[in-house]
Amino acid sequence: MRFRTLLIVAVLLAGLPSRAQQTLQVSPSLETQPVLGAGTAVQGAALWVHPTDPANSLLLVADNQVGLLLYRTNGTVLLAQSSEGVAAGVDVQENVQVTGISQSLVMVANPSLQALVAYLIDPSTLDLRGAGLSPITTQGFVPNSVALYVSPTTGRFFAFAGSATGVIAQFELTGQVGDGGVQANLVRTFDVGDSVVGLAVDDAQRTLYVVEQGVGIWQYGAEPDAGDARTLVDDITAGGLSAPLGGVALYTASGIRGYLLAVSGGTSSVRIYEREPSAHTFRGSFTLAQDGGIDAVDRPRHVVVTNRSQGTGFPLGLVAVHDSANTPGANENFKLVPWQAVATGFATPLVVDTGNNTPTDGGTPDAGTADGGGGGGPSNNLPPTGPGAQVPPGYNETGPNCYCSSVSVPGSVLLVLAGVLLRSRRRRGA
Repeated sequence: MRFRTLLIVAVLLAGLPSRAQQTLQVSPSLETQPVLGAGTAVQGAALWVHPTDPANSLLLVADNQVGLLLYRTNGTVLLAQSSEGVAAGVDVQENVQVTGISQSLVMVANPSLQALVAYLIDPSTLDLRGAGLSPITTQGFVPNSVALYVSPTTGRFFAFAGSATGVIAQFELTGQVGDGGVQANLVRTFDVGDSVVGLAVDDAQRTLYVVEQGVGIWQYGAEPDAGDARTLVDDITAGGLSAPLGGVALYTASGIRGYLLAVSGGTSSVRIYEREPSAHTFRGSFTLAQDGGIDAVDRPRHVVVTNRSQGTGFPLGLVAVHDSANTPGANENFKLVPWQAVATGFATPLVVDTGNNTPTDGGTPDAGTADGGGGGGPSNNLPPTGPGAQVPPGYNETGPNCYCSSVSVPGSVLLVLAGVLLRSRRRRGA
C-alpha cells in the first residue's frame, strides 16, 4: 500500500509542470488607439515589417465600418484608408515583384465591392496606393478574410479568400503587378462547412489553416491540386478551444520551427501549438491581464505575431491581440506584447528566434524551401541558431529537450521519490 501511495504521489508531482504551464498571464507593454468603427468593427489584422527600419513597421487593421487602418507599433493611428469601402480581412506578402521592383503587397477583403483589393506600401512615406490590379471577384462570392501564399516548389502566387457561407476560394495571380497585365484566375474552391473566421498560410510547409466558427481549426493543403482533404488541429467539442473562435497566426522561427497561435474567445485567451503540421502539440495558452492604465483583453477575435524586430520596444518580436471590450466607452483596440514575455513565461520556454529573416504577418510568412531549410522540426526543441537567436532561460545545452531550471517540480524531488520507491520495493522483497 505504501508503495502504491508513493507511486501516485510521484505521478501527480511529475504531472505538475505540464499543468502549471497551461495558462500564462502576461501584461501588455502598450495598446493601440481605438479603431474608428464602433461596436464589433475589427475583422482582421496583419503586420508589415519595414525592410530597413523596424521601428517604422505597421499593424494593419481591417475595420468593417471605415476601411483599412494603419497603426505604428507605438499604438498611434497613422492612416485610415476608406475611399473604396470597408475591410473585412487583410494580409501582406513581401518581396512581390512590381514593375521589376520588390515591394510589399497588401490584400484586403472588401465586402462592399465583393472583392479582394490590392495595395502597395511605400516604405519611404508609409502610404498606401493602388497596386494596379483590378478587384478580384467571382460571382456570388463575398470575402470576409484573406491569406496570401507563394508556393515554395513552383513560385506561383495565390490568394485565399474565406466567406461567411463557409466557402474558400483560391485565386492564382499571374503576370507582373503594376503593369496592368496581372490576371487572377480561380483555381480551386471548397466548402469548410460553417463561417470562416480565420485564415493563415504556412508557405514553407504548403499548409493552409482555416478556422470554422462553431467547430475548430482545420489544416488543408495550400497547393491548388490539394483538394478538400483536411485534418483537425483543435476543436471546441473534445479539444481545448472555446467559442467564439477567431483568427490564427504563425510565429516562424529558423528552419520549420515555430508556433501556431489561435484565439479562443470564450476564455479570452490565445492558444499556442507547435508549428509542425504532423503534430501541432499544444504548448500552453496566455491571457493579457490589466497592467496600470492598460485594461485586460476580453473576448479577443484576432491575433498577429512576428519573430522579427519591431524596433526598441519589441526587439525580439511582437504579439498583438485584439480586445473587443476596451476601456469602457472606447472602441475596440489591440494590446501589444513583446514575444519574449510570452515565450519565457512558460515552465518550458518557447523559442525566441530572430535569426530567421522570413517575413511574417497575421499568419502568412514568405516562401521557404520545400523541406523547410536547415535544422530540425519544432518537436525536437533544439536551441535557436543564427545571429539573432536567443536561448531561452533555463535551457540546458547538454540536451535538446531539457529546460531543467525552468521545470516547476525539481528533478531532484523526483529522483528522491524514485529512490524511496526503489528502497520500498527492496524491503518488501526481503
